Amino acid sequence: MPKKIHRRGPSVFHKKQHRVLKAVVWVLVAALVVSVGYFTAKYMMENFKPQQDNSSSLSSPSSPSGGETVPSGGAQTTAPDSATTAPENAEVSLDGTVRAFYLPVERIGDTAALEAALEEAAQAGFNAVLFDLKDENGTLHYRSSTALAQQAQTTAEDAYTLAELQDALGVMKEHGFAAIPRLFAFKDPEAPFYLASAKITLESLPGMTWLDNKKEKGGKPWLNPYAPDAHAYIIGLAEELAGAGFPAIMLDGVQFPNQTSSAYYGTSELTSLSKQEVLAKFVADLTEAVGDGCRVMQTMPGLSAFGEGTEPFGGNPVTFGAATVSPVLLPSTLGDTLRAGEETLSDPASSPYDAVRLAAGQVNLRLELMNRDARPSMMPWLQADGYTAAQIREELRALDDVLGDGASCILYSADGEYDFASLR
Repeated sequence: MPKKIHRRGPSVFHKKQHRVLKAVVWVLVAALVVSVGYFTAKYMMENFKPQQDNSSSLSSPSSPSGGETVPSGGAQTTAPDSATTAPENAEVSLDGTVRAFYLPVERIGDTAALEAALEEAAQAGFNAVLFDLKDENGTLHYRSSTALAQQAQTTAEDAYTLAELQDALGVMKEHGFAAIPRLFAFKDPEAPFYLASAKITLESLPGMTWLDNKKEKGGKPWLNPYAPDAHAYIIGLAEELAGAGFPAIMLDGVQFPNQTSSAYYGTSELTSLSKQEVLAKFVADLTEAVGDGCRVMQTMPGLSAFGEGTEPFGGNPVTFGAATVSPVLLPSTLGDTLRAGEETLSDPASSPYDAVRLAAGQVNLRLELMNRDARPSMMPWLQADGYTAAQIREELRALDDVLGDGASCILYSADGEYDFASLR
């Protein structure tokens, strides 16, 4: 039977001798506790040492993990197994060399396939993965909890939950890879149908949605770079992803449409700014929102980074304030003839080394005109589609020749297929 619980009655130590006996007992107990504590502490100090903090990033110098250590007491003790002391979810520093490769977003949800790709890529010197979470069609590939994202109604049916994204992030971090989600900003042909306060409207009929061409010619709406709600929509996504642990955000589509005939931008507090000023403010506000723990990157066409065709940006987009700029330097996108300074290159796609050398050099010259404190780092896109491993190596060599050994880059293949073994 279970024992009955009896409440304690009044103290029985009523008499003097009982009080003396009680005092003696407590003195003996205290002495015993002190003795045990002393020898236990001595044993612990002689046989254990504090665990080293291993939370630093891979770019930070780390002490050698030798087989044995010698404590101050002189006795040798075997070091803990490296598997127990290795930092959990170690991640690459984005301040050093970052060599990323693009993966279609559906590929990051297959853990086994992702791990295999990471292991192969690591052998070839890559340490980051870039993928779209808001693509150029306006589709959201994760289930955002922000009010404007839910109002936009552009979330894909098979979109990841934030928890699933964090699982993928964890896999990448465990393999030493940075996860870089890309968000298209104002280039968005879907959200304007549901975010009336965030779209460009028609000048003659401000209630109507503006299109960048005639509807029968494939004209599409855009989010309005002068609309505070358009800013809030994208900034909310970036802040949410930064809060989930992503170390960087890549922005794309930070621009106005290529042609803006009949476009009306409203009368918000932003419309007094120039195109360049409002886009730079957007980047600055987003940078502040995500905080110091998340690097803001921005991509743009290579030619606009040269200073050509900058009308949609109101100026050179490399000056908008992103910490890293990623001009698209795929040779096949640089036109039939590439002119950089006094040099001219015909058919850049057939000469990957010279195309990247000239293009990267031209962008670098533009960056060097900026104040050092405001100068972003450069991580250009390089081409994998249609190129052999030898041609890709030529692109990488050209980039190193211009920017120095270990230059950062993003290798792009639309389907995410790469022959990493041949790039070792």
